Amino acid sequence: MTLAQDRFTELEARILQTVDLVRTTRQEKQLAEKELSAARVRIARLEDEIEQLRRERELVKNKVESLLEHMSELTEESLV
Repeated sequence: MTLAQDRFTELEARILQTVDLVRTTRQEKQLAEKELSAARVRIARLEDEIEQLRRERELVKNKVESLLEHMSELTEESLV
């Protein structure tokens, strides 16, 4: 009977370990899902910021090109 009790005790210990492992795994999954959600929000914000910076860059580029054209015209007029 002691052998049967030992086996039952061992089985009980393994079941408790498995329950703890499942509980821990679920908690880690929940945390990972929260982190993923936060990362997705941050990525969306960064993508918006990148797009805004691209628009600003294009605007500045156009302004610089316009200024360079005006300067070029002034330079040509002063040579004539």
